[in-house]
Amino acid sequence: MGSGQVLGIVGIVELLDANEQAWLYSRDISSEDHYHETMSAEPSYSKPQKSVQDFIPDRFAEQVALVVGGAQGIGKAIAVRLARESATVVIADIDRQMLRATAREMTDNGTKVETTVCDVRNEGHVKQMVAGVIRHHGRIDVLMQIAGVAKPAPFLKTTTKHYDWTLDTNVKGSFLVARAVLPHMVKQRRGKLVFMASTNSWDAEAELAPYNISKAGVFLLAKTIAREFGRYGINSNALGPGFISTRLSEWVLDHPDFAAKYEHLIPLGRVGVPEDVAGPAAFLASRDADYVNGVLLFVDGGQLA
Repeated sequence: MGSGQVLGIVGIVELLDANEQAWLYSRDISSEDHYHETMSAEPSYSKPQKSVQDFIPDRFAEQVALVVGGAQGIGKAIAVRLARESATVVIADIDRQMLRATAREMTDNGTKVETTVCDVRNEGHVKQMVAGVIRHHGRIDVLMQIAGVAKPAPFLKTTTKHYDWTLDTNVKGSFLVARAVLPHMVKQRRGKLVFMASTNSWDAEAELAPYNISKAGVFLLAKTIAREFGRYGINSNALGPGFISTRLSEWVLDHPDFAAKYEHLIPLGRVGVPEDVAGPAAFLASRDADYVNGVLLFVDGGQLA
């Protein structure tokens, strides 16, 4: 995965907060990122091919979608996709600056979005976030729980602080958000939850113990909710992205060790872009997935095939 000097399946970008340097598990979106409809005989891993987006107008009309961790990367791509398909989108994120930039970009491109600041590790923040959405819109039809972090470290050098930070954000954060949203979906007798798991939920990587454990936990959280709340018309599923190219991690693709390691790893012959994940996320949130419940949908170009 990778940022810094680490290579692997998941894109990691550096993020500095007030207390520590962290690697935010997120991806960037660009309207210019599209992959070619045909694959070359010699696929390039350093420059992801283009992604052609086919939107379904009005698919989420009159639905309210809360995208937690939606200020950049995959979360942003999902927010854009839902907004273009007529959802009322509320983006929550810990990064105020990226929230403002994303809201401005989406508004300039003709889509509406609302934003709220939230640290998913903080139960009070989570409760206020959900209460605000309910107060302004009266419902939450779709929850996209995308926020997550990762930081590589050899197992024997993984500190308790590192472990707690990862699990608090990825697992506890997902638990807190789902627990706050679900009572409203139960009242509605309908709702779609989509959690951001990973290929690491299924196939672990070295030097990523807390991250691997957390993503397995996120998937089992999604399955638990599917079993417990299906009778209320609520669907809970997870996405498992593979290697996704980002604005801040694209340089990794030019690393010779990466090219050698992944030359034959992805059957589709290219790394992914955030829009590749946004489409499956929208599917799981749509009526087309009304009978899909408790699954982990890999979006990895066949990497785990």
